[in-house]
Amino acid sequence: MGAATWLKITIALAAVLGVLWLALGTGSGWFWAAVVGAALVEWQTTRALAAEWGSEARYAWWWTR
Repeated sequence: MGAATWLKITIALAAVLGVLWLALGTGSGWFWAAVVGAALVEWQTTRALAAEWGSEARYAWWWTR
C-alpha cells in the first residue's frame, strides 16, 4: 500500500510540473519555485513512508510472532 501511495504522489507532482512547464516554460521563476516545492514534497513523502515501512517491519519479524 505504501508504494502505491508514493507512486500516486509522484505521478501527481509530475503532472502538475508538466502542466506548469507547458504553461510557463522554464524561464519563469514560478516554474522553478514549483520544481523546488515538488522536490521538497517528494523528499518529505519518501521520508514519511520509509519511517512507516520501517515501523511496520519492526513488528513483522518472525521473532515477534
